[in-house]
Amino acid sequence: MKKTASRLMIAGASSLVAVIALSSCSAPAAEEETGAGEISGDILFYDTSGGVVYEQEALTLFKDFTDDTGVTVTDDYNEAATKFFASAEAGSVPWSLVLFPTVNDAATAAEDGLLEKIDTSIVPVDDLVDGTYSEYGIEVGTFGMVLAWDDDAYPDEKPSEMADLWDLETFPGKRCFFNNPQYGWTLEAALLADGVAADELYPLDVDRALAKLDEIKGDITWWTSGAQSIESFENGSCDIGILWANRAFTALSENGFPMNITWNEAGYSNSVWSIPAGAPNAAAAQQLLKHVIENVEGQIAFASVIPTPIPASLKSLTPADFPDEVQAFLPVGSNVEGSVLQDSDYYLENLDAVLDQFNRWVGQ
Repeated sequence: MKKTASRLMIAGASSLVAVIALSSCSAPAAEEETGAGEISGDILFYDTSGGVVYEQEALTLFKDFTDDTGVTVTDDYNEAATKFFASAEAGSVPWSLVLFPTVNDAATAAEDGLLEKIDTSIVPVDDLVDGTYSEYGIEVGTFGMVLAWDDDAYPDEKPSEMADLWDLETFPGKRCFFNNPQYGWTLEAALLADGVAADELYPLDVDRALAKLDEIKGDITWWTSGAQSIESFENGSCDIGILWANRAFTALSENGFPMNITWNEAGYSNSVWSIPAGAPNAAAAQQLLKHVIENVEGQIAFASVIPTPIPASLKSLTPADFPDEVQAFLPVGSNVEGSVLQDSDYYLENLDAVLDQFNRWVGQ
């Protein structure tokens, strides 16, 4: 089923401000309610998202936690999990919370003994939807990898499927793709455009995907960060491509760019929050996970601006609980009925080989 988010009139911006304000005064305020105990100091956060995502975390979920406990959260942005693995394997970890970009990153860290177990006597994982947490982390920030375009560039016919990225006649212009296939849906999009059924994508036929990408390689503009992805649209470097849905919403709601998206044939996956083994402030990190799960108002406030829910899915929350203007960008409910959950197990087993083959192709 195709779900297209038309251009939004952000007349409801004041309601978002109200929701954010609500989060600052409605989270649990007493130690008895949070069970915070004797925690103090700072949580250094290994953050692989950064940018507007962290800015909104700092204004909502993290701010509420600091207000209630006195424990601060300091951001340490890193583009990927590479630095974390190197430091953890060397036994030198300054971070007390880490954001893994994918489920398979977290699974690898857990298998290597690099993570603390979630203390379920503190963290109420039973409030989370089954399958969105493990012994070593909670899934957060579900990100959708969607077909997006400049709505003004195509005033008549609108893109509706990944094959439209290969239709240069109907939809002319440069194509934007992320230069990392695992986070960009690049190979999957090529296979879908080449006729592979959604339920037959994995294991990926990388040779076939790259052959399909060869057809438009000269028309591709590569982006390397979430901020650059929307800048590429805004500065005219591309007119159509694959974006993270939350970044598409940011371009529209904050920058006024006429971004449009469809969830049809999109991919989606989760990131993971975990606590490193030997974390210097593990006790506070456990309490942070508890606080975030219980802070429903803060969750709504965050996802009303950055539509990547934290945590990924709470049993008590539905899309209807969020403001109307953000619902079309949330990777939940009917939006993802025509989308595909990325196979994290496939990437766990094959990532190095896929990246090597993809990077060699890009460099040719």
